[in-house]
Amino acid sequence: MTKGRTGSKVRPPRFLQPVSALDLGLAWAGNSVNCVPYRTSAVVTRHNQRYVSYFDETGDVIVGHHDLGDDQVHRERIRNERPPHDAHQAISMGFDPTDHLHLAFGAHNSSLLTTRSRASDLRAGFAELVERHQRATYPMFLELAGGELALLYRHGRHFEGEIRVERYDPDQETWTGNDTPLITGFAAPWSCGPYLNTPVVDHQGNVHLFVVWRVAPPATSAGAVVNAGIDAFVSRDGLQSLSTHQGVQLSGPVTPMNSERVIAVPLGSSLINQAAAAVLPGNRPAVLTYWDAGDGVVQYRLGWRDEAPWRLAPMSRFTTRFRLDGGGTLPLPHSRPALVVHEDGRIIILHRSLESGNRLVATEVDPPDYEISRGRVQTLVDEDLGFYEPIVDHSAWTTRRELVLYVQHCEQGLGRDGKPDHATAPARLMAWKPV
Repeated sequence: MTKGRTGSKVRPPRFLQPVSALDLGLAWAGNSVNCVPYRTSAVVTRHNQRYVSYFDETGDVIVGHHDLGDDQVHRERIRNERPPHDAHQAISMGFDPTDHLHLAFGAHNSSLLTTRSRASDLRAGFAELVERHQRATYPMFLELAGGELALLYRHGRHFEGEIRVERYDPDQETWTGNDTPLITGFAAPWSCGPYLNTPVVDHQGNVHLFVVWRVAPPATSAGAVVNAGIDAFVSRDGLQSLSTHQGVQLSGPVTPMNSERVIAVPLGSSLINQAAAAVLPGNRPAVLTYWDAGDGVVQYRLGWRDEAPWRLAPMSRFTTRFRLDGGGTLPLPHSRPALVVHEDGRIIILHRSLESGNRLVATEVDPPDYEISRGRVQTLVDEDLGFYEPIVDHSAWTTRRELVLYVQHCEQGLGRDGKPDHATAPARLMAWKPV
């Protein structure tokens, strides 16, 4: 930092200006179940309303909603008899074409709890919870072209699973799935499990998926948590089929044998699963994740499709040595990052790190080469958030160019999935506008 004539430090110029902070009440904080990035979506802005879901201090599901410009939050409570002791049990939300809100939560290789609002006005409440499937994890709602609502989820275990898709029929009020999974890791002699990064839909309605594969522990000597990848697919028919970005159609279900590896990460490199994805101008898919390049220190890395083959650029300068290892949800020194894109191609990376005192930090980086040395850094929340990972309302960014995040402190113990850890913390909806 340079100093002015008064001796005070000169702050770098802000690129995000805070505009609002809404208190939501106390939330579950004994683990990171409210603060994991595979909540697709946790916050949604739609028709001049904003919606947010989270587990409260008792473990019940709260759906908050308010009119934009109004700080009065209405809370709808869904009684939950399945305490959120496991961070995989996170809540995802999605709207169908009739503006009814769907929720899915409570699963880790187990039955999935789902419900739907009784009307587009949430004050009419929600239907009774329904248990569906038996080996589900990571429910992700996705609004396809034309407004059709799809649900993606993993069936099976972390190193032996597949990605399945269902579609909602609002006329029949039923979900319908395909007999064939979209992506599968079931094989012999070695099975593996596909992990989806955040699915994204581009301006033409194409769905972009990034996958890393969790390798079965006996298959390598690299340890119990070995992720291989990164593979990328595009669907131009609403998740009926997948192809490469060069237009090669892939016979379903897609397996590690016919998936396209766009970024090769060596085995044992602490490649994280389920990080961020976005679309750059020109409908170019981009992935933001982290791995260790061989020095024992993981770094965020941006990969994107250009006119040439996929490009890669480092997006952090961490110094902490770290190895991805251990069972269940891990207490990560750095959060999985979130990614939003300006219309001119500038990107904003959102993260929390032990190296910044677990503050919520934003970094803005410019195209076309995305050189981190020229990036601009801004602290958004100047407090210790524990093991929080950024939860972004991507709909607010797309429609209003407003950066909206769900924010709370949370704990996360090593190997604590399923343990009755309990703590509480205030939850907030916080918003910023680009300067």
